[in-house]
Amino acid sequence: MQSPSKKPFTWKRVPPNDRRAVLRLGSAGHRWDVRLIGLVNRSRFAVSHPYADGKLVFVKEGDRFDVANFDGSVVSHFSSTVLHVSLGDDPSLSMSLPPPEERRREVVRRARRAPVLVPCSVRYGGGEGELRAGFTGDLSDTGAQVAIEHPLPAGVDRVDLSLRVPVLGEAVTILARAAIRSQSPDPRPEMPATLLGLQFEEIERPTKLALSLFVAERLLAEADDVFGAIR
Repeated sequence: MQSPSKKPFTWKRVPPNDRRAVLRLGSAGHRWDVRLIGLVNRSRFAVSHPYADGKLVFVKEGDRFDVANFDGSVVSHFSSTVLHVSLGDDPSLSMSLPPPEERRREVVRRARRAPVLVPCSVRYGGGEGELRAGFTGDLSDTGAQVAIEHPLPAGVDRVDLSLRVPVLGEAVTILARAAIRSQSPDPRPEMPATLLGLQFEEIERPTKLALSLFVAERLLAEADDVFGAIR
């Protein structure tokens, strides 16, 4: 009797169905993720209506929310009031936008990282088999998160990362020596993977420029810096 074939490793993030930027609304200990619809004027913006368990959350005019956005390196947050609730085919909220001096910004990363899913390889030695195939989870010109199917052997603190990314319409091979800053199981039970937090140590200047362009293109495409134009 033949043993069943092993299912290939296919770690991946669930891609968003909507590419509009995500904002987080918070109130009374509850949090909801909504999509930014757009800026109405310099003191008002619109978001999709929050849902919970597939149903619209009850929101009325005058309700207050804490609003937060993460652009890859900076968390922006402020307090906002619901000015209008629009129901129908596309429920939405119109909310107040406070002046810049009332918006708080906190830098949580030195570099902006773009969420990208790219196949890669991680080599941790020169011997045969000292290689892991994996996928990037996010990427910047200074580091990356990488998912691999099995953890690395004990004592490994540096790896050589290899991947190919499109830059200005051409595929570019990225080769980087990286220090392992973290190694942990993926907390999601449906994703049997080991997550590596990598910080690049050795990367050639042309390669770093190509990587910076790739990350900038992805961040622009995702519109991560939601309030960049109105700060």
